[in-house]
Amino acid sequence: MDQRDKIMQVAASQVGYKEYSGDNNKYGVWYGMNNNPWCAMFVSWCANQAGVPTSIIPKLAYVPFMVDFYKQRGLYRARGSYTPKKGDIVFFGDSDHVGLVESVSGNNVITIEGNTSSGGNVSNGEGVYRRTRPLGSGSWIMGFGVPAYTKTADKKEDEDVEIRKTELVSKDTGNKVTVNTILYKGENYIRLRDVPQIAPLAIGYENGKPTFDLKYK
Repeated sequence: MDQRDKIMQVAASQVGYKEYSGDNNKYGVWYGMNNNPWCAMFVSWCANQAGVPTSIIPKLAYVPFMVDFYKQRGLYRARGSYTPKKGDIVFFGDSDHVGLVESVSGNNVITIEGNTSSGGNVSNGEGVYRRTRPLGSGSWIMGFGVPAYTKTADKKEDEDVEIRKTELVSKDTGNKVTVNTILYKGENYIRLRDVPQIAPLAIGYENGKPTFDLKYK
């Protein structure tokens, strides 16, 4: 699951959450600024829960600062110039409100927003709602932040390998030797070419195939 999917999975799990009176809510408690409008804190909380670093989605409580973050990095798109994608940040009004894009359906965008209400253009509501809003002319949408999410390709189990540096002790000399090992399904393997560095074993090639000369007696 990539970062776009993760953050939206987190956001979707929060739909239906309601604050207590006076903007008292868990996102504000987490941020350290409880009892304040919390739409940006909600986005920041979702990113944190999904493991998205602040270099991609900043930890901010003020919507204009979040808009500036994406504008400064060339990652802001005005409404009408861009078709939003899942996981994008959506800004409303004059930097009045912020939410997350879940999907696009025709001329509408489906969002998940904190500190809003079930209807209307509310920037200081009482809960987390899934909303459907128009993308076209007259929309309350101002624009979009396009986070530079890290792309992760799905891997088959037999392709899930990692090459790492490993320090081993040579059985021949007793010295420590650093070699590249391959971690595959939880097991470390040493590449054939590195074996002579740690074991009294000579490797040669005949007709393109390896031959072994064991030095053990």
